[in-house]
Amino acid sequence: MNEHEATAAEPRTNYRFHIIRLMWDSHPWLTIAMALSGVLSGLAAIAVVDTINNAIHHADRRAELALVFVGLSVATIVLRNCSSILPAYAAMTIITRLRVALCKRILGTPMEEIDKRGTANVLTLLSNDVPVLTQTLMVLPSILVESATFIFGMCYLAYLSVTALLLTLAAMTIGITGYLLFFRRGMVYSRKVRDEVATFTEHTYALLFGMKELKLNGHRRRWFRRAGIDFTSRKVARLGFIEQLWFSGGSNIEQISMSMLMGFLVFGAPSLQVMDPATITASVLAVMMVMGPVTSLVGTIPQLGEGTIACERLADFGFSVSDRDTPLLADQRVSIERQPKLAGFDSIELCGVRADYHDFEAASSFELGPVDLRIRAGEIVFIVGGNGSGKSTLAKVLCGLYTPAQGQVLLDGQVVSEASVDAYRSLFSAVFTDFYLFSRVLGDAGAADPLMDRAKEYLERLGLEDKVQVANGRYSTTTALSNGQRKRLALLGAYLEDRPIYLLDEWAADQDPFFKSFFYNILLPDLRSRGKCVVVISHDDKYFSLADRIVKLADGKVESNLETHADAPDHQAA
Repeated sequence: MNEHEATAAEPRTNYRFHIIRLMWDSHPWLTIAMALSGVLSGLAAIAVVDTINNAIHHADRRAELALVFVGLSVATIVLRNCSSILPAYAAMTIITRLRVALCKRILGTPMEEIDKRGTANVLTLLSNDVPVLTQTLMVLPSILVESATFIFGMCYLAYLSVTALLLTLAAMTIGITGYLLFFRRGMVYSRKVRDEVATFTEHTYALLFGMKELKLNGHRRRWFRRAGIDFTSRKVARLGFIEQLWFSGGSNIEQISMSMLMGFLVFGAPSLQVMDPATITASVLAVMMVMGPVTSLVGTIPQLGEGTIACERLADFGFSVSDRDTPLLADQRVSIERQPKLAGFDSIELCGVRADYHDFEAASSFELGPVDLRIRAGEIVFIVGGNGSGKSTLAKVLCGLYTPAQGQVLLDGQVVSEASVDAYRSLFSAVFTDFYLFSRVLGDAGAADPLMDRAKEYLERLGLEDKVQVANGRYSTTTALSNGQRKRLALLGAYLEDRPIYLLDEWAADQDPFFKSFFYNILLPDLRSRGKCVVVISHDDKYFSLADRIVKLADGKVESNLETHADAPDHQAA
């Protein structure tokens, strides 16, 4: 059972009221103005019906009532527009802050949690759930207006005829009860649709980033199109269609019950003589006026349901719109704080460190450790081992991206805690195998002129001066490059950060022989001469002699930890 199925088995928080409270907490005065305009709009709409009814039965007052009718109609339109424009502005500001706050929460989420969930699942929060929540906020005004119109309409109906009121309430009770039965079943499929959309997003992510592999291999392309895109697209469409069938079925019951009511008022009441003709005419007008709001309210229920599901998925991620500590309400102007910096270090020690990796969707898992390891300032450390041995996981633990499940990371003898991990990370510049290139030239010193001069110097040194130019603090391109060139540009970014530790994950794997030799024989000694510690994940055994220490991993454990230089202190083996 995956997490979503487990969550579905537990009692669910009702987020519908939380969505409404979100509007109130963010814009209380705007919400009051919206409520007043909505109530007055509903009252004016019923007044229009009463004016029409009076005009039908009082021919001598029609000229006077015509002016009243025009005035009330204009007031209804103006008030209805106010009740929609005001919350539209509020929704715009709320969603903007919500989106920024969610991005901030993602930045603050532990890296292992992001990796477990998968990029596509996290991306669905921004690309699907936040827009759905936007649509839900946008229907709140119509709910208020239609509710006000419905309440005043029922009061007007009670004023006209208690019999008509009771008949209307009976018909509505039957219709709403039947609709809710269908709606609950439809919500089951709404949750399935949302989760299948996350799967489809994962496939589209693979489509974009695996384009080269798909174009080269027709068998893989056909498999991916059939088993990935086609199957998932059809499943989303099929589940969505079934969802709409349930919602439409509920709406049909509501429509049938109201049609039966109208039929009785028009055809049955005169025969039974339970109401006089004038009352029947006025009651029919009032019921027709009430039916519009009822239909609209029923139509908004699925949107409220989708908004509820979006809130549930955001809450699963630890981002609840009902949480008063959410940055949305805590910080009116959300900003990213500056990272505290450490100027240097003497040693980093991993003591009995274990890291557990469990895939968010699948049952697969991987365990690193226990690992005991010490690295020192100014040394070059090679981490080696076969595929799946834990090299990249160890690298992420070492630079503070993964929190150890057991054990401790010590910086100069002090435990790296949750409070100090951000400062600890400032020691590292890294180029991972799945690195991302940002177009902005940015080092720890900022985007000043000296930084631009250094960027141009390193472009030439890395053989990129003919491929990439630096202007206005940006690279001219980050995409029109080979993978090896992109890695060199990523290394340039690490150079500009000028931090005490460089972590390079299989950096030389995509370089031609010249730059591979340049990397090992020129760049690494140059970094060491500048007092930098360099941690290199590598398979290039012909260059192992350049390392001060070689750490070999196998099955998530340290198989050996060897000093390679005779004059190196603390020779140790494991």
